[in-house]
Amino acid sequence: MIRATSHLLDSAEDARREIFETMKKGTKKDFKEMIEKILRVTEGDAAVKRVNECKEYILSNWSAVKVRLAGREGILGCSAEGHVSHVLSSRMSSRPMGWSKIGVEKMARLRAYYWNGGKMLELVREQRKELPKAAGAEENDIISSAEMLQAEKNRHHELGKYFESINHRISEGAKKYVWFYTHIWGL
Repeated sequence: MIRATSHLLDSAEDARREIFETMKKGTKKDFKEMIEKILRVTEGDAAVKRVNECKEYILSNWSAVKVRLAGREGILGCSAEGHVSHVLSSRMSSRPMGWSKIGVEKMARLRAYYWNGGKMLELVREQRKELPKAAGAEENDIISSAEMLQAEKNRHHELGKYFESINHRISEGAKKYVWFYTHIWGL
């Protein structure tokens, strides 16, 4: 309302009071007529645009406006902005990061869960119950890399030329480290 009436200078306060009363006791039609009165005395494209934006915003939220103004004494307000700032922004925007839509949704839900008293350890335990086991994890056998490479060599004809891309190298520093520790292991 302030943006829609600020250009009216001395009569701005009167216009705001009239708009407020129209929203509280009037209909959408009455509100539109009130905005038309304001538009008749509005000069400049920017001011006209602001008035029309106000009109569209209030009309698109008309039901909420009527509910809010009808029981104004009983409604104390909302702390949503404070919660967003405290709970979400502290993690999601205070440290510059990029977020995917899925990532932002999951992080927001996780933060809300935590701040609503949810136990993170219990959440992790529940999620682990629901996760499917990885292929081959049904057995507790540990397969060495040598066994894995041998199995791939045995399947060489199935894999074709892409098998040849499986190779490994160890840096000289790592080789020295391994040699040193294998020789002093029992000392």
